Amino acid sequence: MLNGLAKILVKKPKTVLLLYTLLTLIIGYQATNLYMVSDLSVYLPEDQPEIKLMRKIDREWNIGPTLIIYVEAENILDIDVLKDMDTVTKQIDPYRHDEGRLDGVISSNSIVSLVKLENSLPPPIGRGRYELPESEYLIKKYVAQIGEGRKSLVTDDLTSAAIVFTLRRGCDGDDILSRANRAINNVTTKMYLVGSLPMDKEIKKLSLRYLAIVFPIASLLTAIVIILFHRTLKGLIIAFFPPIYSIILTFGFLGLFTPELTLLSVAIVALLIGLGVDYSIHLMNRFAEEDNKDIVSRMEKTLRTTGKAILLSAVTTMVGFSSIMISSLPPLVNFGLGCTIGISLCLVSTIILTPCLVVTLRFEERGKLGAWKGLAKFASSYSGRVLLLACTLVALSILAIPKVETNVNYMEMIPKEIPVIEKTKEFAEKFGFTGNINVLLVEGDLTDPSVLKGIYRVEEKLRERGLVAYSIVDAIKKMNLGTIPDNRYLIKSIYSTILKYNSMFIDRNFSKLLISINIPAGLSMDEQREIVNTINGIVENSHIPGCKIYRLTGSTAITVAINDMLFDQQMRSLFVSLLFVFATLIIVFGSSLYATITMIPVVFVLLLEPSILVFLDIPLSVVTIVIASIVVGTGVDYAIHITQRVREGLKQGLDRLTAVREAIEKTGLSITEASLTTVAGLSAVYVVNILALQQFVTVIIAMILLSLLGSVFLLPSIYRK
Repeated sequence: MLNGLAKILVKKPKTVLLLYTLLTLIIGYQATNLYMVSDLSVYLPEDQPEIKLMRKIDREWNIGPTLIIYVEAENILDIDVLKDMDTVTKQIDPYRHDEGRLDGVISSNSIVSLVKLENSLPPPIGRGRYELPESEYLIKKYVAQIGEGRKSLVTDDLTSAAIVFTLRRGCDGDDILSRANRAINNVTTKMYLVGSLPMDKEIKKLSLRYLAIVFPIASLLTAIVIILFHRTLKGLIIAFFPPIYSIILTFGFLGLFTPELTLLSVAIVALLIGLGVDYSIHLMNRFAEEDNKDIVSRMEKTLRTTGKAILLSAVTTMVGFSSIMISSLPPLVNFGLGCTIGISLCLVSTIILTPCLVVTLRFEERGKLGAWKGLAKFASSYSGRVLLLACTLVALSILAIPKVETNVNYMEMIPKEIPVIEKTKEFAEKFGFTGNINVLLVEGDLTDPSVLKGIYRVEEKLRERGLVAYSIVDAIKKMNLGTIPDNRYLIKSIYSTILKYNSMFIDRNFSKLLISINIPAGLSMDEQREIVNTINGIVENSHIPGCKIYRLTGSTAITVAINDMLFDQQMRSLFVSLLFVFATLIIVFGSSLYATITMIPVVFVLLLEPSILVFLDIPLSVVTIVIASIVVGTGVDYAIHITQRVREGLKQGLDRLTAVREAIEKTGLSITEASLTTVAGLSAVYVVNILALQQFVTVIIAMILLSLLGSVFLLPSIYRK
């Protein structure tokens, strides 16, 4: 079979190239269906209780992204500034009572709306009219009456304010942003758009740009490495064409079946260039090494030996990537799928294109590194010392496990130095939030005075802990001159008055409401967990007859929940990838002994991961969690090639030392070239100004280089023994 395949590829190389090119272009055209998802909520696992509760709230109120107008002035309470804020609010939210059906805005909240609400209260508290008073004295009086509730909307020094718009899910974000930009450009007060809506749009635009930038840079860096090793343009072409075809095919298939891309998709391009080039390098180097004059026989032997190792390494790499797909985080599933498809296509493209290109370009030899023989002699002669050093490093790394941090900070998945994003961060530092929602869902008879009083007691307990909590119950209390009514009919009357002026998070049947809680931004994971536990503790110890209060959900609660599941997620995907890779090795090698020995460098590198994370000060996050599974798939490739070459040497009658030394000298050089091209391809991701992706690449590069050392030094040392 291999002889027949070799004959077709060698005898008709140009025909095969033409047909495969046409197929690639046809499938690759489907990449036009791809689109970038910038909403960070896609990183949330659907099976978590906090997520399910948030989805329930979303269905009830159709809560979507947030738009915030960040206002700066010498005095926010200046009547002209307040009028500008009022004008902007009316232009963005022209239909205040449509629940977002017409203008996409469910509610708007600002110091202006709070002042209007105070003014709408009956005398002596207000003047009974929902409007912005002209009197500076009244404005200051109302702001004082609002009390602590104003702090999330205006700073204490009165130089900054926020207009917060809660948008309807599925709204026309472009239209709202267009209205908002027109509105803030037509007033004299300085205003900026911040929040999730403008950030999402900017991230989407940048992500597509990054995807376009990473490909040529990864190609250039990889080309430099190949040129350094081969010093020939032929070697560069042969190594590059298969992965380029593979990337086009991969994104074509994704466009057909899963067209949704995320920020992680940027890394797929770099990974496929780096890994795809590896397969081509191994194949063309082995072909050049064979001295048989019959080109068909040379290619047949190359496919039978190195081709078999490439097949095995591709399968194990696919297993490593596919194990990521058991994650409950949707983007990781898509990332695993994209990489798995991509690696399978790299294998196919390499087997088909490399022989055709080798023959067409008459590739015969490659550059040599004279010092490599000395290195091979050293590695095979000092096996005992290598094993001792490896054991020492592993022991130190195990001691570092308790120091590994987990952190789910979505702000690290956002590009740096972008005006909208920098302004959002500046806003978060001043106001302590970025528009993210943290709420308690309450269900019960909300016309029952005892229920409202119980809800208010819960809010008071939250405020005693230094938290800002607010619901429609506070408005009812204020409308009734500081007390909650004891009469159902009066409560219903106040509801109708409040909802006439403001949209509040209460359903039409008065059976569900939300308590909004402001949780400061920039807290450590331990601080966030403590706040979530405090709030949930208050909820669990509050018993209101006929009323149910759910545990906290929203940004902070979900972040804490994901953070707590990260380690379990990694252990589960890692166990699956190790199990299936080991099983694959047993099947292909037909030997549990060789399979076990081949896995040792991989396990060695995995055991070093804790020390790498601690040394580089990189936490385990929703991005770095996939690294262990990736390393299982990619790292075992190098070990497979060494094992295959050692077995080949032993079958030829070489003694163990000579077989090991020859494996390092010949295959080890190809492995080094392959690993360095992978590192070069991945290095292109550093141009993406996103901390999470940069950390992701840093850890992968470190572990790939350690995989190289483990395969070239540790594995031969074991075979030597």
